[in-house]
Amino acid sequence: MRKAGEVNPEIFQTIWKHLKTDGVPDQAANQMAAEMVTHGEDFESSVERYQQYEDNYKSKRFNEHAAQAMAVEALEGREEPPSESTRFAQLK
Repeated sequence: MRKAGEVNPEIFQTIWKHLKTDGVPDQAANQMAAEMVTHGEDFESSVERYQQYEDNYKSKRFNEHAAQAMAVEALEGREEPPSESTRFAQLK
């Protein structure tokens, strides 16, 4: 019997593997999978937003690990999402 609030490890692992195949780094995949399992967020839009946030932080010269951590925090609402650089403004 599963208690309220417990997460099915198979579902978590499936989400994590899918994130990894989409190119999300390990630590970010762990945090994003946990958020998706506990809050039921839309999978595809979360990956797109994460990649956009990470690219924006990298364009502001944050190192790879800092950009990953800050992108996850921005997804969770603990960090203000980065403003887009002019490099991304031309793509829209």
